Amino acid sequence: MSYQYPVPFVAERELSLLDDPQADVGRTVRFGMVAVGVLAAGLVGAAAFVPITGAVMGFGEVSVASKIKKIAHPTGGVIAQVFVHDGDRVKRGQPLMRLDTTVAGVNASTSAQSYDQLLAARARLVAERDGLSSIAFPAELLSSTAADAKAAMTEESRLFRLRQQARAGQQAQFAERIRQANEQIAGLQAQVTASRRQSALIEPEREGVRALYAKNLVTVARMNQLERTAVELDGGAASLRAQIAQIRAHIAELRQGSIQLSQDARSQAATELAEVMTRLGDQQVRHVSASDTFDRSILRAPSDGVVSDLGYSTIGGVVPAAQTIVSIVPDADRMVIDAKVSPADIDQLHTGQHATLRFTAFNQQTTPQLDGTLRRVAAERTTEDRTGSAYYKVELAIAPGQLQRLGSMKLVPGMPVEAFVQTGDRSLLSYITKPLRDQLSRAFREN
Repeated sequence: MSYQYPVPFVAERELSLLDDPQADVGRTVRFGMVAVGVLAAGLVGAAAFVPITGAVMGFGEVSVASKIKKIAHPTGGVIAQVFVHDGDRVKRGQPLMRLDTTVAGVNASTSAQSYDQLLAARARLVAERDGLSSIAFPAELLSSTAADAKAAMTEESRLFRLRQQARAGQQAQFAERIRQANEQIAGLQAQVTASRRQSALIEPEREGVRALYAKNLVTVARMNQLERTAVELDGGAASLRAQIAQIRAHIAELRQGSIQLSQDARSQAATELAEVMTRLGDQQVRHVSASDTFDRSILRAPSDGVVSDLGYSTIGGVVPAAQTIVSIVPDADRMVIDAKVSPADIDQLHTGQHATLRFTAFNQQTTPQLDGTLRRVAAERTTEDRTGSAYYKVELAIAPGQLQRLGSMKLVPGMPVEAFVQTGDRSLLSYITKPLRDQLSRAFREN
């Protein structure tokens, strides 16, 4: 009699599955669907909760905070001498180029001479107007070492003395005529006194003759003779007093003439001074312009830096007006990034945002990305004339201490840069579904 061992339940089920291959496939499918569902749920959950950092991308170049200095001449000229070449390092105020000063020098010299003459004339006329005994020349003339300035002061001082002497001579003539008139008055007054004494002497005789005539002791002719003498003496005295009055009136006229002489001199000086002031104002403008043109004949470096783009270097060549002659790239100046961003992204930008800067001119495998800050956003967009593309200008500052991370690599103005301005964190799911949500927001709308 044979013995059968009991078959376990699992083994029986496995045997049954082996006997039913259709059930095995269904089980595998169900397991796969569950796995896919779990994976999809996990991915959606991760996308919903895992944050990613958004950024606005811009392209630009390295620049300096104070910008490249472009040097031009307002009026242009002929090149007389060139002191530098491209790539030379220069110091602030160092001569770069000298333009021909033949015409500018003559104009400046002539203008300065005329200006100094008018300054000296103004000082003289002020002294004459105010009745001063000497001229107070301005410090601008006194401190000048130019021969024209000294000559102008000497000439005006001489003219001032001549006019003083002329007025003094005229005043002396008035004084002499007044003195002579006073002497005439003194003589006439002496005659009046003598006539008065004569009248006093004949008065007793007149009284005596009148008494004798009343007694018929003298003739009427005798009495009339004395009366005529008395009348003549009184008339002579009156005539003398009238002459004295006339002479005194003449003296008053002479004194008024002397005063009028001084007043006329001051009035004339004031009139001439007004004219000189007008001419001086006009001449000052010409003088400043001529001096400025002469001073600008030497082009100097506005700051420490490196010479770049020397466009004119031929001796005797003509430099056009208001055209860039040479550029100076400031040395040891703070570097900034000038970038362009799309108008579609401008609403996401504001000053103070953090940015990541990547310098594409360097080896990207060995060059670190630097941190920066958005410093300025243009108020209006710019359109390129050549391509017609529009963009907004932005300026980014490199964070302090970041340049040391570059090591021996140096930033050069004009070097290309990619800037990523961080706009905030959002989920991966939001980022993936944004295009769909944008389309849905535009859908189901009537035109």
